[in-house]
Amino acid sequence: MANELIEMRQLTKTFKSQLAVDHVDLTIRKGDIFGLIGPNGAGKSTLLKMLAGFIHPTAGDIILFNHNAQANPGYYERMGILIEQVGVFPQYTGYKNLDLIALAYGFKNRKAEITNLLNMVDLSSASKTKVKDYSMGMKQRLGIAMALLGSPDVLILDEPTNGLDPQGIASIRQLILELNKAGLTIIISSHILEELSKVATQYAIINQGKIIETMSKDELLLKCEDRIEVEVDQAKVAVPILEEWLGIKRYKVISERVIHIYEQQIKSQQIVKALADENLFVHAIKNQSQSLEHYFLERIERIGEQDD
Repeated sequence: MANELIEMRQLTKTFKSQLAVDHVDLTIRKGDIFGLIGPNGAGKSTLLKMLAGFIHPTAGDIILFNHNAQANPGYYERMGILIEQVGVFPQYTGYKNLDLIALAYGFKNRKAEITNLLNMVDLSSASKTKVKDYSMGMKQRLGIAMALLGSPDVLILDEPTNGLDPQGIASIRQLILELNKAGLTIIISSHILEELSKVATQYAIINQGKIIETMSKDELLLKCEDRIEVEVDQAKVAVPILEEWLGIKRYKVISERVIHIYEQQIKSQQIVKALADENLFVHAIKNQSQSLEHYFLERIERIGEQDD
C-alpha cells in the first residue's frame, strides 16, 4: 500500500549464539509516530540499527519506500537517525557541528539550512556556544537537528528522553509533536510507556527480541481504561440483554465468556440483576483499573512466565 513507508518481514539478528531480534514483522505507515516499547535489553536498539542500515540482518527483509533496502541501500539515506549517544565535537559550537555535516553532504546553501534547523529545535540562541557547555537536553535537540539535515522522510530516535530532566523531556516531546505535525514520520524507542503515550500514535511491545503486541493509541487507552469485567456462560447471549436493559454501548467481547464494559455510570450490581432476571448466571464480575505502565509490565511478565 502507498501509505506503508516501512515493512519488516521476519527480521532476525543473531550475535554468535544470542538471538537479539527474533523474526519481527512490523509495518510503519506514513504520518505515524511509532512507539517501540520494551525493557532494557529487549532488542529495541538492535532492531533500529538494522532499520537504519547500521548493521545487517541475519535473516529477513527490510522494505523501505516499497523497495528492498538490502538490494537498494540508497533508500537508507531518506532516514534521519539518532541512536544512542549524540556524535558531536564538544569543542565546536552547535552551528559548527551542523556545518561540518552539511559540508560533507555537499549542501550549497548551508547557512540557511542550519539557521532553519537551529530555530526548529530551539537552539538559535545557543548556536555560538560550544557543545561541551550544552545541557543534556540541548545536546539531544542538537542531535535531532543533525538527524534532520537533508529533510528525511523518516526520523528514528532511540530513547530520546533518557537521562533528561522534566523540562528537557517536555521540550523533546513538544519538538516531536511539531515535527510530526509538519508531516514527518517518526519512530521512537523507549522503556517508559507513560511518556511514550504522550506522543505515539502506534505501538509495538518488544521483549526478548520478539514483538508480543501491536496496537493503536486508541486500542492501548481502551485496554487501560476503567472497566467492569464480566464472566458468563455465553457472552453472545448476555450482550443483547445488557444493551436493551441497561443501554450499554461501550463494551468489548473478549472471549466466548468474558465481556469488558466501559460505561462508567453502570454499577456491577445492575449488571448482575439484569442478567439474573433473564436467567443468566454471572460466574465472576470485578472492577478493573490499571495504569499504562502497569499494563506494560503485566504484558512483559506474562510473556516471561510463558517462556519459563
